Amino acid sequence: MEFDVFRQRIEGGIAVGDVLPNPGGGTSTITRIEDKGVRYRRGKSVMILQWDIFYRAYRQFCGNFVDTGNLRAFDNSFDSAARNPAGHSCNCTFAFMLLERAGLADGIVKRGRRFGTHFLRATAD
Repeated sequence: MEFDVFRQRIEGGIAVGDVLPNPGGGTSTITRIEDKGVRYRRGKSVMILQWDIFYRAYRQFCGNFVDTGNLRAFDNSFDSAARNPAGHSCNCTFAFMLLERAGLADGIVKRGRRFGTHFLRATAD
């Protein structure tokens, strides 16, 4: 799937103001959809899931089960404990939720201390 189609699929399943129930508790509220990525609020923090990194992660793991540990190892933007620069671990489950809404991932499951889902291949792939 090309980037433009991926972004259209994701944007087609979300809107500013949507409140997504986080699998570990709490919610993530979409505050803005922009060229750089999708901004959301979790608690008092506002974060962004960047389109380019999100798309690369989808392409990397498409067709496979992926968990939060896989995403943290893939790119620092998914890891609050990373350095140079640190990202946000919330980006992992937020990405899973967006993919699920777009029909590009199965339901999110908990395995041990991690959450994960199967990244589905798009029919247009």
